[in-house]
Amino acid sequence: MKTKNKIIAMIIMVMLVLGVAACGGDTKGVTYKNYSSIVTVSEATDSKPASTFEDLILLFGGDYTSSTHDENTNTRVVVWEDADKTATVTITFDGNDTKSKVIERTSEGLYESAYKTPIGEKTGIWEWIILQLGYFTFYASSLFGVLNVNLYWLGLLIMTLVIRTLGWPIYAKTNDMSIKMQLAQPELNKIQEKYRNKQDQASQQRMQMETMEVYKRYKINLFGCLMPLLQMPIFIAMYQVVQRFPITPMNVFTDASVTMNTGFLWTDLGNTSWLPNLPLALVVAGLMFLSQWLTTKRTQATQKQGGYQNPKAQQTQKTMKYMMYFMVVMMAYISIGNAGIAFYWIIGTAYQLFQSYVGHRNLGKRKDQLSSKV
Repeated sequence: MKTKNKIIAMIIMVMLVLGVAACGGDTKGVTYKNYSSIVTVSEATDSKPASTFEDLILLFGGDYTSSTHDENTNTRVVVWEDADKTATVTITFDGNDTKSKVIERTSEGLYESAYKTPIGEKTGIWEWIILQLGYFTFYASSLFGVLNVNLYWLGLLIMTLVIRTLGWPIYAKTNDMSIKMQLAQPELNKIQEKYRNKQDQASQQRMQMETMEVYKRYKINLFGCLMPLLQMPIFIAMYQVVQRFPITPMNVFTDASVTMNTGFLWTDLGNTSWLPNLPLALVVAGLMFLSQWLTTKRTQATQKQGGYQNPKAQQTQKTMKYMMYFMVVMMAYISIGNAGIAFYWIIGTAYQLFQSYVGHRNLGKRKDQLSSKV
């Protein structure tokens, strides 16, 4: 058991290190943050002076792509590119020295974040996956040509249902792993009770060996516990599609003359205003709470059937309860800021409740099937 916990802890630590590495590093370069911090002469105030060429060297670096000086107007145009050469910043200064001030700024291919970048603007395997999901959403929005109108809510509905259905085998495997844990729990509880008051190293080692024997007999392994993570990349890609699709021009998917109807009931699925999105956010919170509450109740019922529950398991149960409330609040908060995300989560959570119902309905039959294989 400790070995499994160590492996999981190592995975989490690696993910944290990668996250810190991605967030850290040199802040100099062509970024949206640096670009938005530039102050032009027309925007300058006493407390916020206009940016100079010297300031921009500190922001973007001295390796600019080109620099052109017009002697007639005494203006200088300097162009910077990012490392991938996918974004450019063009700055016009009112002179040709280091103290020259910015009088005009423009950018191309530069966006605040990945979630505010139109689909098709970036390259790479990850962006290719997002683009394919975008294509599917677009064609599904007209029922693949059956309708004469493109309805974003319909495309989003079909895409979510298809992806969730394709991921059902992973859900089924995860459910089987939970059932195996339920079947093994009485034996695991006996082992914990047996060594409850024995804290010496030899006893702890014997407890681990006996626990691992139970896991082996019931075919419980680390891979099975981590199977839900296999769905995470596609869910993250779908989240990006929902965020970025409404700001993507239709010529990415089809003829530029085609328009996408993003309206849904009283709101717009591209809407980021909180008040119209509030009803959808409340539905998200309600469905999420129901899903988490049902899961918690079923887990508690299973644990009661298993008998003795050690203090560590009880503490874990309390922690999961607090996590449930946190997840509900967090998803409601995000939903208020994006109607499309709210609609997507409503569909996904409702589908998850359906999966849970089917799995719980067949629980007894599946338990018998898995028990016969032990």
